[in-house]
Amino acid sequence: MSWSFRIGNRNRIALALGIVFLIILLANWFVSYSMTKVSGQFKSVYADRLVPALDISAMQERYYQNRLLLEEHLLATSPEEEQRIMAEIERHEAELDSLLRKFQATYLTTQESQDLQAYLEADRNYAKTQQTILVKSHTGDKAAAMALFRHEGMAAFQKLLQPLHALSQLQEQVGQELYEDAERQMKTLKVLSYLVIALAVILALLVGTLLQSSRKLNNIKPQKYHLN
Repeated sequence: MSWSFRIGNRNRIALALGIVFLIILLANWFVSYSMTKVSGQFKSVYADRLVPALDISAMQERYYQNRLLLEEHLLATSPEEEQRIMAEIERHEAELDSLLRKFQATYLTTQESQDLQAYLEADRNYAKTQQTILVKSHTGDKAAAMALFRHEGMAAFQKLLQPLHALSQLQEQVGQELYEDAERQMKTLKVLSYLVIALAVILALLVGTLLQSSRKLNNIKPQKYHLN
C-alpha cells in the first residue's frame, strides 16, 4: 500500500510538472507575440506618424514659399524674372506631389482619410485660383491679379492650410495612442517575465521532488516471506 501511495504521488507530480511546462510554453509564446506587436507599433510610430508629420510640415512650407513667389511674380518687371519665379513654383509643386504620394502610401485612419479628401479638394481649388492669378499677372493685368491674390487667393490659401493642420495634429494624437498602447504591452511583458521566472522555480522544485521520490522508491528493499 505504501508503494502504491508513492506511485500515486509520483504520477500527480508528473502531471503537475507537465501542466507547469505547458504554461511556460504558452507564456513564452505570448511574450514573443507581444514583442512582435510592440515592435510593429514602434515602427508604425516612426513610419506612419513621425515621418508623415515631417512631410506635412514640408508641404506647408512649400505652400508658403509658393505664396511668396506668387507675390514676387505680381511685382516682377521683366519676362526673365517671371520665368525664373515660375520655374521655382513648378519645382515646389513637383515636391508637393512627391510628398503627397509618400503620405498616401502610409497607414491612414478614418479621420485622416476624411481630412486628406478635404485637403485634395482645397488643393484643387487653390491651384485654379493660383493659375488664374499667374495668367493675369503674365498678361500684364497686374492690378486684377493683385486684387485676386489678396482676396480669393488668401481665402483659398487659408482653406487649404486647415486640413493640413488637422492632419498634422492627428499625427501627434495617433502617435501618442500607439506609444501608450506599446507602453501597456511592455508592462504586461514585465509581469509575464516575472511569471515565467516563478514558474521556472516551481518547475525546478517539482523536478527535485520527483527525483527525490524516485530515489526513495529505488531504496525500498523487497521483504522476504518464509513459508512454513
